[in-house]
Amino acid sequence: MTGHAGHTGHTSHTGTADRTTTADTVRTVRDAANAQAVARLVEARPVLEAVAPAGDVVPGMTARTILVSGPPMPWRSYEGGQRRAVIGAALYEGLARDETEADALLADGTLTVRASHNHATVGSLTGVCTASMPVVVVRDESTGRRAFCRMNEGADRASLTFGVWDDGVGTRLRHVCEVVSPALAETLDHMGGLPLTPLIRRALSMGDDLHSRHKAAGALFRATVLDAVLDLSARRVEERHRALASYLRSAEYLFLHVVMAAAKAAADGASGIAGSTLVTAMNLNERQFGLRVSGLGQRWFTAPLPPESTLRGRLYDGWTTDDLAYVGGESLITETIGLGGMAAAAAMPLQDHSAGTPAEMIRLTERMYDITLTEHPEYRIPALAYRGVPCGIDVLRVAETGVVPAIHLGATLRSGGHAGAVLFRPPIEPFQQAARLLSVPTASSTPGTSSTPARPGRTP
Repeated sequence: MTGHAGHTGHTSHTGTADRTTTADTVRTVRDAANAQAVARLVEARPVLEAVAPAGDVVPGMTARTILVSGPPMPWRSYEGGQRRAVIGAALYEGLARDETEADALLADGTLTVRASHNHATVGSLTGVCTASMPVVVVRDESTGRRAFCRMNEGADRASLTFGVWDDGVGTRLRHVCEVVSPALAETLDHMGGLPLTPLIRRALSMGDDLHSRHKAAGALFRATVLDAVLDLSARRVEERHRALASYLRSAEYLFLHVVMAAAKAAADGASGIAGSTLVTAMNLNERQFGLRVSGLGQRWFTAPLPPESTLRGRLYDGWTTDDLAYVGGESLITETIGLGGMAAAAAMPLQDHSAGTPAEMIRLTERMYDITLTEHPEYRIPALAYRGVPCGIDVLRVAETGVVPAIHLGATLRSGGHAGAVLFRPPIEPFQQAARLLSVPTASSTPGTSSTPARPGRTP
């Protein structure tokens, strides 16, 4: 009996040692993977190099492809504003004679609905993009990767972006496609491209979060482009240049789409690193929130969206959350590089749209340092003594702490149209799913311990 008991104790000790060694090895591999992934994220150097029809530049784009935001779903699962936008896009391209035919062609696969992220592309809200629609082309100089986002239709609250289709939307789309985008493409070619990091850095110091608020960035961008237009046009300003100037005055979301493409290029550069727990994409369709993680490739982890009643922010025209409906969205890609809700403390003008008061916005951002891997060396927050924005969301930290990323999101009406801006708190389940699949202990399985390393350079 004594010998048997001694043998049992020896086995238990060895097993514990083996488990400790295995856990240490896992942590070592994970830490190295995360260091590589986060370095690619913060070392990205995005340049807006072109504007072109999606069919000419987006990988895998065809004349019968319609890109949408969010994790992929079967066509019959689309019911609201995203569905209206897809049908409108089919009619705009002349792929169907009416809505009934468009629906039938989408149902039988003659026209295909594809997830934007699978084509190096991101889309605002509905995310709808077709072959003839112009996209901004952003290249990350550090990796050579390119990413794309459709140019928005302008200032009108009724647009495909917001889940509306009518003749007016079609007219504005054609104007952007046929007049504005060629003029902007010509200007960018003359400029030799536009580096974006300096613009983003300056805009953060001027009260932007680069997601819900991009007024400073838009003004800086507009001034830079118009200077180039004047230089390009020399003595005579052409009508196309006047059209571009008019568009730049009113298209307040244009720079959002530019920074979305920049974030996508950076996040794609950090993707596919075995063992890394870094979030490389977050998005919505009409029904689900989804995310991707660097070490888990192209797989989507999803959960149902929270009720619209949980959204808080500032809505236009007396609307309430009862009037809202999700229509999708991929502007959440900005949060993956530390902008948007992660940088709430930089954007005090958004206090009515976000956490509520300046002190609450600061606390909101401070909580984000608990779930991220680093602080961005270029993008800094004046209100936090120019501390770098919290960058590199870690699914393990989210799963352990229960703190989800803060996301600034555009609000849309059930009937279509822009309704304001809100603070969105994503469901935690996809983060937990990814954490479990990575097979690394979390606080829920090992009470009182943390399986994540201290962030390099972090101030306690």
